Amino acid sequence: MALREGPGIRGLSFQRSEEKRSYLSSFSSSFDEFGPPYADLPMEILVKIFTYLAPSDRREASQTCRRWCEASRHTAFLANFWLVLHRQSFDVNVPPVRDLLQSFLHFPNIQLSEVDFERIGNFFTQFGPHIQRIVFQACEIQERDMIAILRCLPALRSLTIGSCRDLFMCVRLFDDPAEREQLRQILANVTELSLNHIQYLSDGILHRIVDIMPGLRVLDLAGCHISFHQGLYRKFYTGDGKQPSESVLTFHYISQLIDERKASLRALDFSETLVDDSALEVLAGMSPALCLERLELNRCEQLSNRGLGRLITAHATHLQHLNLSKTYRLTDACLLQICRELAGLRVLKMRKCRALSNQGVRELGQLASLEVLDISYCKEVNGAGILEGIASRPNHTLRELRVQGLNLCEQSIIAIAEHLSALHVLDLGYCFHAVSDLSVQFIIRNLVRLKELDLENCGKLSDEGLTGLGMLAKIERHEQRKSGARAAENANAQPDEDHPPEPVPEPAQVPVAPAPHMRISLRSRAEQEIVEDAERKKLLLEAMQRKDSLQSAHTDSGSSFSGHYVGRLQQLTILNLTGCNGLTDVTLMCNFRIAGLRQLSLARCQQISYDGIRAMVQGCPAVEQLDLSECHNISDRAVEQIVVHLRRLRTLSLRRCYQLTDFSLDHIACHGHRLRELDVRGCKHMCADPAMRLVNLPLLTTILAGRQDEAANGAFDAAFTTMPTPPPLPPAPRLSMRF
Repeated sequence: MALREGPGIRGLSFQRSEEKRSYLSSFSSSFDEFGPPYADLPMEILVKIFTYLAPSDRREASQTCRRWCEASRHTAFLANFWLVLHRQSFDVNVPPVRDLLQSFLHFPNIQLSEVDFERIGNFFTQFGPHIQRIVFQACEIQERDMIAILRCLPALRSLTIGSCRDLFMCVRLFDDPAEREQLRQILANVTELSLNHIQYLSDGILHRIVDIMPGLRVLDLAGCHISFHQGLYRKFYTGDGKQPSESVLTFHYISQLIDERKASLRALDFSETLVDDSALEVLAGMSPALCLERLELNRCEQLSNRGLGRLITAHATHLQHLNLSKTYRLTDACLLQICRELAGLRVLKMRKCRALSNQGVRELGQLASLEVLDISYCKEVNGAGILEGIASRPNHTLRELRVQGLNLCEQSIIAIAEHLSALHVLDLGYCFHAVSDLSVQFIIRNLVRLKELDLENCGKLSDEGLTGLGMLAKIERHEQRKSGARAAENANAQPDEDHPPEPVPEPAQVPVAPAPHMRISLRSRAEQEIVEDAERKKLLLEAMQRKDSLQSAHTDSGSSFSGHYVGRLQQLTILNLTGCNGLTDVTLMCNFRIAGLRQLSLARCQQISYDGIRAMVQGCPAVEQLDLSECHNISDRAVEQIVVHLRRLRTLSLRRCYQLTDFSLDHIACHGHRLRELDVRGCKHMCADPAMRLVNLPLLTTILAGRQDEAANGAFDAAFTTMPTPPPLPPAPRLSMRF
């Protein structure tokens, strides 16, 4: 039966085509070539989505459109939003202060470092009502400017003044009673006061500053010149002694201020002062009216067990944060008292307390609420104390553990990985003998919540530890030995003559190739190590390619290579591999994909070259700080890959990378638009003044240059070196010379 196209059919088809055209037009208006219009989402949904992003990710998302910028500046995210001015002239007539006055944003937190105040204008009048925390660090500021600024800060909660010498050289600072009364009403909400490292602070100035802050809860006097000797107090306080001295800062008067505010004070900081046992006994005598929750006594070398023991007993029910780092006279008796009396302690820092030993560290397991522990560089502590203490049983409370520079064993690191599953920060730097490929495999397998991992100068670590290539058999053998030892212990504890224990089967041995004929090598030891490293790298590359091909074929034959690679730690933001010279390009080429990694240090990893850098920048696009110091195989092509693909890069260290030339500077000038700090010291083939080639980068404020191979660390190195220079340790394993 034949059908003919009649008028009705033509009309129907035309109507359908019109409907289809109108539908497509509406579809195209809703979905353009760039995808759906996510900017039109309700603000509540955008803010909820942004809560799952890290601050740096929110900063990147805010540059998408104006609406996303408004969402990223929501009040829910402003608590950690800081405006930082470093080495700038504070003048409302010149940038950057002039440009900030045109901003529609509010700045709840402001940090002013080495700023010279010339014309403050109406800056604080405009932004002052929203400022909650403000920091003046080594600023050139006069009394009149400070008073004018404080008058504009009614919402201020925290005030920090550090190393501002010129301000405190004015003996009669805040001397006007009328001004103090006005500031007292404005600063009624201030709860934190920090006056650290101020040379000219006196009792009189401290009295007047504290007087204008009636709601004070935290007092920080770290690094101030406080006199604890009664003779000096009697010298400067003659007569009735009621008026505070304008010449000296004494603990006798500070204790009077603390006694007056003991109902509200909750935290004290006397770090880097000469505080002694008698001073702590005075503070202990103010209990129970004085309920301290936080006490900072970092680098207080005059303290001993007597004074600290009295204070711990007096504040046992309230103390939650205790910092005793570099207090060299403390012994195990003090640590035992801390573990037995401070049941609610959450933070304990005893870094470089040299008199501590395993006897005290074994009792750390009693602190059930402990979240942060730092016992780095306690020389007498070894793996036995860790195994019998914090790593003896499962702990789901501890979040941060720093054991840098301890003489640990491999088994202690494995116990930490198996029992402390909630760790977010793990510092194992300078643990030469304990950090091996096997222990790192257990860390990667169990500690998936890690955000910071420090493996600095762990010379035994190689590519197998971070890639897992060929490590599965070693992990299985270790677990079999462990289960066999446990079964033997149970059998010895409960002997059964009728049913003797079955022998533990020996692990299967990996077939070993027959030894070649003995040959006499004329190579030196260094040359032999170079050849062996090259052969090992070649074998690992072949194993990696074999694993990828087997996985693509969906076979089970690749299980012999399937260990745990470092990309499993997807929450990692800081990774320090400084001095791990056994690492090669294989580590960076084998699944080194960590999307949220912010800081990466590969300094002194001399086998890293262009191939590894190319793989790293593609797998870790969010890196903001990168340290490649003394990586002698880094070339200009590698620098090009870095600055082209790492769009968020802010800090780059290329110190003593001898192959780099001026072409690297040209690549940085073309692509490093967000770079803030650059270190090219010791790059012999670069021009003497790299700043001349980088004049088009206005954000690049710090350039460290010089062709000399400097040995001293500068201020720039502190951005990468989160730990101080370690004390003398037992001799490390011999490191090979690799080029």
